[in-house]
Amino acid sequence: AIDVANILKETKDLVDIDIMAEDVYETYKLIPDAKKIADETLTMEQVNNILYLAFQGMVVATKNSKDSLSQIPIYLVLNKKSKQLKGDKPDDIKKKIASLNLMNRMGEQIALADVVKIVKVKSTPTIQHKNLKRTINIIAETDNVSQVYPLLDARAKMMEYFKDKYEVKTAPLSTYMFDLILTDKKTGEEFLIRWDGEMKVTLDTFRDLGAAFIAALVLIFFLLVIYYKSFAISGIILGGSFLSLIGVIMGHWVADLVTVNTFFLTATSLIGFIALMGISSRNSLLLIDYTMGLIQYDDMEKKRAIAKASATRATPIFLTAVAIILGSALLASDPIFGGLGVALISGTVIAVFVSLLFVPVLMSNTDAICKDENKGKDKK
Repeated sequence: AIDVANILKETKDLVDIDIMAEDVYETYKLIPDAKKIADETLTMEQVNNILYLAFQGMVVATKNSKDSLSQIPIYLVLNKKSKQLKGDKPDDIKKKIASLNLMNRMGEQIALADVVKIVKVKSTPTIQHKNLKRTINIIAETDNVSQVYPLLDARAKMMEYFKDKYEVKTAPLSTYMFDLILTDKKTGEEFLIRWDGEMKVTLDTFRDLGAAFIAALVLIFFLLVIYYKSFAISGIILGGSFLSLIGVIMGHWVADLVTVNTFFLTATSLIGFIALMGISSRNSLLLIDYTMGLIQYDDMEKKRAIAKASATRATPIFLTAVAIILGSALLASDPIFGGLGVALISGTVIAVFVSLLFVPVLMSNTDAICKDENKGKDKK
């Protein structure tokens, strides 16, 4: 634990490193001397009782009262001032307990200090367990940066530091994939360095949101296939949506350039990814529907229908984009939801260009938008 803490202290952007364990310190133990107790005709029970009464306290008698249904216990213990020592040496403890006397069977007063031994011992720290395994926690905070990068740096240093004494193995792919398994080369004893806390929460969040993103893609694609009965049209819509996601990455890159602190891709940014899939798909879907209507009902040529649909739907698409950008601008400066704001703003800007430029090009190169093969063809 000390070696790991030292590595964390040497890692850039990590602060407030601490080991969550009790410090081992020296203390004194009062041990009754059985031989001296027997020589003074005292009993072990007498010595134990006076020690317990003095330092812990105990009930020595009870009192009856007409105002109480039960007996009132009388609790006796030394006050705080009587327990205080002038120093931290064995002689100071002897002086303190010298005032405590015991009466033996002959009626003689025997000083407690004469029948106990004062032994210096080290404290026993509390042993922590988690899932029936002994653990020790080491904590660290990041200095205004994401926890991922400094912890990856620290992990690389640990693998280099422990490789001589331990066989270092990495954990399998999971949300604990940054864990290190150390096996002592001499004894075979195994240790696990587990990255928990914010690191685990971050990986869990990215895993869950990533799964939600993939599920959204699959559901959108199947709904489009059912609606249009065409894989080509569904592919055009999803292809345009994927291109709009490039804007999210570009937006974070630009935000990182113009802000003082590093602007990271966060969990809220992934929420923006999912939202953009719906926004971009809606723009493309309306454009394709309008084009198909012109071809089907107005018997318009395919290219002319695409041009008219793009010109007609441009205004609603622009107005929708402006509304999203203005609404998301309030989130862009927020420390938590800034990633969502930047993702929506930058992704929406790219989605507009994709809907009005990329999607029409793909539509012009497919006959899937013409339900009737005789319609939509160029007239000579």
